[in-house]
This record gives sequence, C-alpha cells and structure tokens, in this order.
Amino acid sequence: MIKLTLPERPIELTDEEECALVDEYKRNKTPVWKKKYIVDKILEMSNYKCAFSEQKLNTESAYAEVEHFKCKEKYIEEVVHWGNLLPICKKCNTSKGDWDVEQDHIVNPLVDDPKDYLYVKAFRFYKKNSIGENTIDAVSLNSREHFVSPRSKIGFEIADSLDDNWDRLQKADTKRQKVNVINRIKGILRNCGPENIYSAVLSTYVLYEIETYNEIEEFLKKNDLWDEELEDIKKNLLFCSLPAPSVK
Repeated sequence: MIKLTLPERPIELTDEEECALVDEYKRNKTPVWKKKYIVDKILEMSNYKCAFSEQKLNTESAYAEVEHFKCKEKYIEEVVHWGNLLPICKKCNTSKGDWDVEQDHIVNPLVDDPKDYLYVKAFRFYKKNSIGENTIDAVSLNSREHFVSPRSKIGFEIADSLDDNWDRLQKADTKRQKVNVINRIKGILRNCGPENIYSAVLSTYVLYEIETYNEIEEFLKKNDLWDEELEDIKKNLLFCSLPAPSVK
C-alpha cells in the first residue's frame, strides 16, 4: 500500500448527477458506481492497482472492483461520493465486506500516509498501531496464497537480477559496458516503483532487506556514475517503502 493522490472529480459527476445516482441506488440497488467515467478515473489514480494490496487489476486473475471506503450498506449517501471510491481486488474487497471504518479505523490511502501505520518485513505487513492492525485484518494484506507468495516470488527474482548485474558491473571494463549494466539496473529498480505491482513491499525489500542495492549505490557514487535518473528512482523507492521502525 502506498499513498495515493485523489484526482479532480470527473466532470460527469456533478452534484446533481451524484444526487440522481444516490436516488437510483436507493430505489433499486443498481451499482451506480460502475459508471465507466468513475472506474477509469480511479484506476488511473492507482496505476491500475488495488489501492490496498497493490495487485495489478483488470488481468485474468484480478478483475477491478470498486471499493466504498465507507461501506455502502451503512453510508448510502456516499455510494458515489468522490473520495469514497477506491479500486480494489476481489480478495481485499471480499475480506473488507461491510467493515465500518468510522468505528474501527483503517488506513485510507487517499488521506493517510501508510508509513504512519504499517511497516513491511520479509514480504509481510506489520502494525505500528491499532489502525495498522485493523488495516492488515480488514483487507487480508498477509494472505499467503493471494499476496505473500506472489510478493516473495517477485522479490527473489529482483534480488537475483540485481546480484547478476552487480557482478557484471564490477567486471565491466569499458564505459559502454558499464552504461549498459547501469541501464539494466535502472530498469530493475523502476519495477519496484509506484507504477508497478507491490511497490511498497518490493521497494522496502530492495532498500532495506538485501545488501546488493547499497553496494551498487556506493560503487556508482564512488566512481562518479550515479546520476539524476538514479536519484529520482531512489526517491520513488523511498516514497513507496515502508521500513521497520528500527530502520533509518
């Protein structure tokens, strides 16, 4: 889970339209939140990922659903309220159900910074406080089958790729060889950034749980090979990461 920024409300969702859609839902329980202009906007907001698990959506294994942060059963007036709708995967949506976030607070990625409530270690989420604990429970962030196993598989693949390219970088004899390896390393690191699947978990793993990244960064800086692009990539990883409280 990473912090998300709410975009402007779709132009189609005027105050009048919102009232009309709420009335329609009250009359016949039509899923009025499935309007294409709503779904498209919230998917773009999250880079087509679940707002909680960061699983990629609209794939064969994870179809996008619309989550009502305040559940529609108890907060009918907010069924299409802009800021109450999030893209979500089926596992998180089913797990959360009619959880009342006003009674038992959980992290709202549109409002809260997950860093204040959660940290990641060994591909699992851990609580920093009761809100973090509620969040993990509400959306099953540590489901082994759905999330922990896929996250660890990708993480180990990234670690292997970084190790291989770290070896190549140290053996590179020419500037061209070094540039080619550095470009591959940049690509690997970008795959842990905010536009990609499981970015909170993978960025934390790369920055804080394996030594290879730090060794590469130290080598590149020592040899004047660290550039602005790498600095921007690191900033993105730091933004996504959820390090343990003891990690600085």
